[in-house]
Amino acid sequence: MPLAIDDLHRLLFQTEQARRLLVGDRLSEHGIVFGQWLVLDALYKEGLSSMTALAAVIGADRTTLTRTIDGLVTVGYVERTTPAQDRRLVVVDLTPAGRTLSEAILASLAPTHETVFAGFSRHDLDALSVLLARSLAQIKLAAAEGPGAKPLPRVERRGLRVGETKGRSRLRF
Repeated sequence: MPLAIDDLHRLLFQTEQARRLLVGDRLSEHGIVFGQWLVLDALYKEGLSSMTALAAVIGADRTTLTRTIDGLVTVGYVERTTPAQDRRLVVVDLTPAGRTLSEAILASLAPTHETVFAGFSRHDLDALSVLLARSLAQIKLAAAEGPGAKPLPRVERRGLRVGETKGRSRLRF
């Protein structure tokens, strides 16, 4: 019998809560919390970023992101600068200590990720990635357009596969 939509919502919520708890335990060994990890991971994979672009990448509001960045700057993992050519812009990037910490965390999370996805085929992981990306896009569309939003056209996600990372990109706004 197919899962009811309410049951699917509950399953997605429970999955995310369990994942955050599991990863959170691993992160606490490094002295950081989940929200800080989202920032470090995004900066590690994407590189130098404006606060606006970073907020969009990690799905955080600017106020929460500012507090998180403040804490990471204080402990020396992130640097915040204002380019001379545009004093309204604030950009952030990892410090060498932040890069070292990010690499250590990624290495320590690898066995956890392997355990969590044990038994999933490459095809399963690709399909899950596509479905989650479509779901996220639909959620963003619904939030922007309100409750009567129409579904997005079905597209295949091209890009990174599980375990791959992008090279450091240029300044993104």
